[in-house]
Amino acid sequence: MSDTKRHLESKDPESVAKALAGTLEPPVLHHRPRRKRQKVQVPPPPVPNRPRQCHFLQLSKNKYCSLTTKLGNKFCGEHSMYEATAATADDDTMAEEGGESTEGKSIRKRIPCPFDPSHTAWADDLKTHLYKCNARPRDHSSQFSLDVNLTLPRPLQSTESSGSSQATGEARTDILSTLTDEQLLNLIKKVQDMYHKHVPEIRTLILDHSALDERKKAVKNIKHAHQQASLLGHMQRLDMLDDPTSCYIEFGAGRGELSNYLKIAIDDHGAATFVLVDRTPSRNKFDNAILGLEQIKSLVKRHTMDIKDLVLAEVPELRRDVTATQREPPLKKDAVEAADKNETPKEPEYVDKKPVVAMSKHLCGGATDLTLRCLTNYQQSEREKSSLPSPVKGILIALCCHQLCHHYMYPNQEFLKEIDISPEEFVYLTRMSSWAVSVNNTIPEHVSGSSSTPIDDKDTTTDGFIADDDEHRVENDKGLEELGSHLPTLDFQARERLGQQCKRLLDVGRVRYLQKHGFDAELVYYVDRGTSLENLALMAVPAASPPQ
Repeated sequence: MSDTKRHLESKDPESVAKALAGTLEPPVLHHRPRRKRQKVQVPPPPVPNRPRQCHFLQLSKNKYCSLTTKLGNKFCGEHSMYEATAATADDDTMAEEGGESTEGKSIRKRIPCPFDPSHTAWADDLKTHLYKCNARPRDHSSQFSLDVNLTLPRPLQSTESSGSSQATGEARTDILSTLTDEQLLNLIKKVQDMYHKHVPEIRTLILDHSALDERKKAVKNIKHAHQQASLLGHMQRLDMLDDPTSCYIEFGAGRGELSNYLKIAIDDHGAATFVLVDRTPSRNKFDNAILGLEQIKSLVKRHTMDIKDLVLAEVPELRRDVTATQREPPLKKDAVEAADKNETPKEPEYVDKKPVVAMSKHLCGGATDLTLRCLTNYQQSEREKSSLPSPVKGILIALCCHQLCHHYMYPNQEFLKEIDISPEEFVYLTRMSSWAVSVNNTIPEHVSGSSSTPIDDKDTTTDGFIADDDEHRVENDKGLEELGSHLPTLDFQARERLGQQCKRLLDVGRVRYLQKHGFDAELVYYVDRGTSLENLALMAVPAASPPQ
């Protein structure tokens, strides 16, 4: 008989509560049948009556697309692939009513892009689109090395890139659905024991910086401004802003907004270097604002590539001889002569690098782990050559989205062995971490606001109700929700607290990884949970006496 069908010995609720608190061996509970939620059939909304509104019905939201169409079209540019189908249906209707048909008229069709099916292109203009598509394959640069920053070889069944979990999301849910009550309680007890053993008390230190004063006055939603101001305040506290010749690298840069306010904070006039790393191109970028309006503009370079493939030592903007006035590495005389004679040039001489300051605001999941590997690989390769005490001057990363972490990317495998977390349990750990930021559908209407005290402090308890924050809230995972909801004492607040404990365990492993590689690292709550549900930052500076 399987574990899921075996009748288990019953215990009273007090014993269950003690087991969840980590003070008693977990009891064995009766397995209760899981009830499937019945879907409520909602009637479709009426056809849009707003002029030129797209007629595409979004089934998941049960509403029509709100984008505007071209004159004479029923669908917007995003959904114009359905225009031909709509025209055919209109022809049938017109034929029945004796009206004029569109037969014989040319109708443009949109088809999925061969490079990236998530967007479409005109079928009759496909060649032009493929030439300029942002998803087109590109020639690899010198700083590209496939999977160089992975901790373990990529699993054969895993084909997703560092920031995406869609390829494995369904597999993870299937794995979670196999957990029995006893297995879940054993895992919860292990997480709680390891949390109390390895996670120290984390302090809250909320700072500010004058670089965001004007921004706070100009916008209504100032949550992002408060976060950016506190991060810049911590960078100033840790002396990351005192060298105007540093190279500031923003990982997962997006539009580059943090780098823009960093430029204001250091009052840069062309001396600093800004490198923006992101695997997808962004619209409304701040690159031109970072360049500045001075005659000598700052050196700004955006690298569109995955962090897992980035060799930081080969990024030309880190070289001392690449500046705002000399934006390309100068060609050496020997290299020019070898090129004229069609000979193989000699190995180039080492060029000293600028001090590197790495930063990111909310670097999701495995991207944080890849960044730490990228920086420590660079530190090791440059330490013997560089004249600097430490090639990496500082690291500041606002952490988030631990549910997107992957075992083969996590840098501190020794720590996972120490806390006895197997690769399969690592999946459970990351999935349970989403409970810390999941939406509580049972929150009473009168409850609002939040406490600035972190929810996972060992000597504090909170209601767990957080003010509205859409940036990092996630819908309750159905697989884990079903596993947790039928346990009588694992209510929303207990799941939220457990999710925070899972997050902090992963973060402590990251801190120890940096300490092992010569950094003084710490975790700090840089804003309250009313400002952001993901309010923890990882900060590191070179240790006074790095390990040999």
